[in-house]
Amino acid sequence: MIKNSTFKLILKNQNNQEIECDYRLHDSIIADKWFKKIKHLKNIPIDTIESDLVDLSNFKDIYQDFCKFAEIIPVNFKIIDQNLLNYLHKVYEQSHDILSKKENNSILYKFHHSIHFNESKNFKEIKKLNVGWGIKEGLLTEKFYCNQYYEPEILKNNIYLPWTELGKTPLAYWKNAEPNNQSRFNELAKPHITFRTKFFVAIKNIKPTTLSNNFLDWFDSYKNSWFEHYNINKWDHIDEHSAPLLAIANHKEDLTDCKFVRFEL
Repeated sequence: MIKNSTFKLILKNQNNQEIECDYRLHDSIIADKWFKKIKHLKNIPIDTIESDLVDLSNFKDIYQDFCKFAEIIPVNFKIIDQNLLNYLHKVYEQSHDILSKKENNSILYKFHHSIHFNESKNFKEIKKLNVGWGIKEGLLTEKFYCNQYYEPEILKNNIYLPWTELGKTPLAYWKNAEPNNQSRFNELAKPHITFRTKFFVAIKNIKPTTLSNNFLDWFDSYKNSWFEHYNINKWDHIDEHSAPLLAIANHKEDLTDCKFVRFEL
């Protein structure tokens, strides 16, 4: 375990001024693993798509570019509703393994992020500063059961490890009206079992809200098979809305609208 490690996160504020943010690494196995990965990536440019630095609003153009790259015929649509987004998410899933092996494949991930952007575009309040390296992290991605390290709440300015699966959380699956089918649920709904070196800085405090009775009643018929499929024993509001703590802020900066610049380790 790396104990008492400190580092700086250098960000730029709205006035394009650099600010130094001091952090202390959290004392945990998962934080230790993350810090070792960051040491490998600290001099590698971040991925603009993973880090929310590209415009995802023009969904039709992004979809057309994806279809051209994938060499498939696009479907025609007039409105962007959840049924369309569910269908296109499945297209993305089915295309991923082949297209991820092609060169210059950033449109694949831009398309995926644009799908989720349109699913959540009504939630305009930004509470996280996301930073990731995308495919540049390569072999640093690993399978690891992360949910056991989730915090009871997310505190402003601290650094956390986000859920980054090729799929949806159980609540998102239900909210998006995905098929009421156990096999599809087991395939698409995922706990946090992939450790990627993406991280987020909390812009505001986030207190996990309890899961609705409507969702819990629906989930009740799926959860036992799903638990067995992924070898886990629970899924609650903490798993759904929180994250593992990686580093604790030793500053009180307002990080609203800030952008990542670099680490100083």
